Amino acid sequence: MKYELIENVLEDFQELQNLWCNSSNIAWYYNSSTIEGVDNYFMFTHHLYRNGQVSSDMYSSLQKLLFVASIAANKSTLLRVKANMYTNQGKHIYHTKHTDYEDLDKFTTAVFNFTTCNGGTVLYIGDEEIVVPSIENSLLVFDGNITHQGFTQTDKDNRVLLNIDFM
Repeated sequence: MKYELIENVLEDFQELQNLWCNSSNIAWYYNSSTIEGVDNYFMFTHHLYRNGQVSSDMYSSLQKLLFVASIAANKSTLLRVKANMYTNQGKHIYHTKHTDYEDLDKFTTAVFNFTTCNGGTVLYIGDEEIVVPSIENSLLVFDGNITHQGFTQTDKDNRVLLNIDFM
């Protein structure tokens, strides 16, 4: 599998979307760069799972989604679960091209979109640039070694997504 886009992932998506996009109960943490020490494109994050353990009470809200994502990825071991929020900055900002884990050979990355907007994710496969739009309730699953980058939106106040990495 190089990549797959799955739309309409959850039947009860609206409740999850309200929780993550319209709630004041999410603690969003400011990051001065999307990749520490590499760029100065700010974003907000909320870590849910890292270093082998749950790191947020909000993790339980994602159990059904994580189960569906693990099936789509054909992997069951979590490396990281992180929510990202990008604010509208009046122009498309393309973040640094990267892979989530430079030192791993075989892992899978998944991006679940809570919002529909004109931001998205770009995958670089060979000489091809594949632009995947941010469509709410969609899951983009791809080989973690594929270089990719996100870009901000200009049509909505924010873009909210979940970044999941599996072994």
